This record gives sequence, C-alpha cells and structure tokens, in this order.
Amino acid sequence: MLLDNALSKQPDPPRKSRKPRRVLSVVSGILAVVVVVSVGVVIRSQFDYGKSAAGTTAPKGAPPKPFTPPAAWTVTFDPTFGESQLDTKVWGTCYPWAVGTGGCTNFGNNSTDPEQEWYLAPQDQVSGGELNLVAQREPTPGLNEQGSAKEYACRSGMVTTYPSLNFKYGYLQITAKIPFGKGLWPALWLAASSKKWPPEVDILEHWGSQPYGSAYLHPLTGARQGGPVTMPALSAGWHTFGLYWTKTRLAWYYDGRQLFATSTGIPQQDMYLIANLAVDNASPGGCSGSLLIKSVKVWQPPS
Repeated sequence: MLLDNALSKQPDPPRKSRKPRRVLSVVSGILAVVVVVSVGVVIRSQFDYGKSAAGTTAPKGAPPKPFTPPAAWTVTFDPTFGESQLDTKVWGTCYPWAVGTGGCTNFGNNSTDPEQEWYLAPQDQVSGGELNLVAQREPTPGLNEQGSAKEYACRSGMVTTYPSLNFKYGYLQITAKIPFGKGLWPALWLAASSKKWPPEVDILEHWGSQPYGSAYLHPLTGARQGGPVTMPALSAGWHTFGLYWTKTRLAWYYDGRQLFATSTGIPQQDMYLIANLAVDNASPGGCSGSLLIKSVKVWQPPS
C-alpha cells in the first residue's frame, strides 16, 4: 500500500492515516469502505469525550478524573521553546530518511491523498516559548519521489524527535493549538525508529474545519484501528493530547479524558514523535495557518 521513498531507498516510509471523507481504503475492495465507516461510528459512540474507559457516561456533575501518569514513572523528555530558534539537537526538521535533501514531504501519502507542501526548516518558528509550524501558500521548489525537481504549491513546517527521543512505552502529552482552515492537515503521531512502516500511532489527525479529530493505530499486522473521536472546542485555545503506551495497552486522551483504547496490535519497538502541518488542498484560500505547540512531555516507567 505504501510507495517506496526513492530519495533514500528506505523501505516503506511512514504515512499518516487516510482522510475518512475522501479515502476510505484500509484493505482492498469495497469491504474496506464498509469496515472504515463502521469503525468511525463505533469510536464516536463508545469513546466520546466525557465517557469513562468502559464507554459508559459518567454521573452528571461528576466528570471522569483527568488522567495522570503512574507515580513511579519519571519525566524523561521535557524540552522548552525558550530560545529564539529551534534547538536542532532536540528536533529534526525533516523526516529522518530525507535528511540532507533541502526539505521534504511525505511521499507515503501521494498515491491517494497527495500532499501539497514542501517542508522547510524556516517554517519552524520559535517565539514566546512556543513552537509555530507555519503553512504558507507560496510556490516552493522541491523533489518528487524519484528525486526529480518538482514545484509544490505550499511550504510548511514539521518537527520530529528522532535526533533525541526514540522510546518504547510511556505517557506522551502534547499541549497544542490546532489550526482550522481549508486544506490544512495537522497531525501528532509516532513513527517507527526503524524507518519502516507499519507500525504507526496517530495521536491526532485533523482535516480542514471538521468539528472532530481522529485517532488511529496502524499495527504491525492486521487492520487499522480507530476513527473519528469527539473533541469539544478543538478549534479554540490550547488543548492537551495524550498517549498512554504499555506493553499491553494504548490509550488516547484529550484534555485528560480518555477517548479510545486498545489492547490489540500494540507496538513493541522504539518510536519517535512527529508533529507536522500538511496541506492537501492548495487552491485559493487554502494552505494558510499555523500549528502551535507549547510543550511536549514524556513520562516513562522504571527500567
């Protein structure tokens, strides 16, 4: 299903999940469309914000207690954005298999949901203790999958923790402000440190101005899990997005409340964080916005 990355010859570069409204194929054929649509309905009905882990509504006036990491877990990653520029010892500004190409994009999505942006380091801007990943509608020279010259309609920003954080198990929490706008495709996700796909864990994906977000797991084997999840007030202000990861369980959180959990297909290998602002519609009025990140923090269990 994935395209080879011709720039680095790495097998199966990661890709983000397909857009439910446009591309519904997880497995081949019409059956896949039925599966994905039904999964989306299940996630929204059983794991709506404000419901308990079992899927039952909490008593009125007694919302579920926000999640906190286990007491024995310690903070192992907590960088700041206090300087005037990004610390490239902590953050990469391209996919690790594309370093040295003068920018990059995710060719793994090109077959069915072509990305219109070319990522450039100057689009990763630090100010006032915040990281600002900026998408602009500006023709930008880049490369195609074969390494030939190609002009992209937009430029945008992304970061990865590949230089400094590749981890297995823990609780990851990101405080971010999600942009809404035509063609904008912000995502917070984990990719395998082996640079092979799958697995992939999508903590958050959001498209355009949809009133909900999406959470997915692409396991090493088996079908994709997850779908749309209710995220109240996603378009306004700062929110926290969390992922609890142990050997036997993954659970997704929004502002401390559990959205979705699974005990099937849990990744058992090192992974790293990617935060990016992709664009899949660069027509007039599109490709203009910023994904803001205030903090990224990781707790891990005792070794």
